Amino acid sequence: MNERIVILFMCIMLFGVTPSLGYSFQGQEGTGKMIPAPEGRSRIRRRHVMIPMPQLPFKIDRRLLPHDRPARAYGKSYEGPMIDVHVHLNTRSRKYTSLKDLKEVVDGIREAGVELAIVMPTPNEGRRRVHEKRRLHRKLLMELGGKSIKIMCCGNYLGQWIHNAYYETYSKKSLNAFLQRIAMDLNSGIYTGVGEFGLYHFNKSGRQAIIRYPPNFEPFVKAVDLIAREGYWILLHAETVDPDGVSYEDKFFRGIELLYKRNPNLKLIIAHTSTTNPDNVRRMLLRYPNLMIEFKIVKRLKNWWYTEPVNNSKRELHEDWAKLFEAMPERFMVGTDDKFFRRKMDAEKYKKRNGRMRKVLGTLNPKAAKMIAYENAKRLFGENAP
Repeated sequence: MNERIVILFMCIMLFGVTPSLGYSFQGQEGTGKMIPAPEGRSRIRRRHVMIPMPQLPFKIDRRLLPHDRPARAYGKSYEGPMIDVHVHLNTRSRKYTSLKDLKEVVDGIREAGVELAIVMPTPNEGRRRVHEKRRLHRKLLMELGGKSIKIMCCGNYLGQWIHNAYYETYSKKSLNAFLQRIAMDLNSGIYTGVGEFGLYHFNKSGRQAIIRYPPNFEPFVKAVDLIAREGYWILLHAETVDPDGVSYEDKFFRGIELLYKRNPNLKLIIAHTSTTNPDNVRRMLLRYPNLMIEFKIVKRLKNWWYTEPVNNSKRELHEDWAKLFEAMPERFMVGTDDKFFRRKMDAEKYKKRNGRMRKVLGTLNPKAAKMIAYENAKRLFGENAP
């Protein structure tokens, strides 16, 4: 086995630290704490710097579509190559994670016919005490996976820091340190993008922490500006309606308009079809040529009922989504959002879910299926990607 991998793993297990593997890890993604933390109310008066928002760029379709509307029945599965642009590694549920465990993840991804998986932290990962160990596990997974695994950074602290800054306070000094931390991660040379960046992340299951702040809040806008200047892709999680039916649609769509007005070349991927209906997604794609959308198959519709999932209770693709995928196939990618080690999620379960995704892709015309499953993501993240 690669000697660097063995050394890295031994240091993680024995000392909780990582040696240099040709990269400079020290100071990147923090040291187990949110650094720099926004100052408390007792130290500084609450600070809210908001960037003026543009007008809504298009008329919003505010319908919540019925989940029993027409859908495409399964036929022959898509059998071509695939790239999964949205995968998590939730090792916190296991006291010990061995090299064998991580190697099984890599093998399971390959056996599922997935040429490349983009692995990243969840928006709420930084709340966990063990998130630093999980960060090291992702790097180890990348070492084990070679060309099969790439990783994204910063999602474990970005949304949380900004959320705390909005509801507590921040100073120019702490904001500058926050932006410097992002720059250090990007300059490390080991990441392929930034994600999963939480903007609006609500409590869908009854166990999730909330991230919520307006997209014209200064720290969010400046963080996006920085990442855009560096030329990295951002994978953004933003729900447009919360579980109580409260709409954030105006703020969300105006916020995306603001980001593109400031950064016309912004490389943005919005997770889970933007949790809005296909008409709104079509309008966004027509307006923003650089915008990409990824989608997943939702199992627990009762938790996602208000987020406009692409599938029905039988996990069949809704006809309106299928038509949009076929009309604009160059703008969509597969992002399963699968979380290894969470709820017994292992290599076998991943392969099973991959088979379900292939059934859904098989309902599309062959050209659209291959573009969405593979070609678009290869253009963004493959060996020859910029």
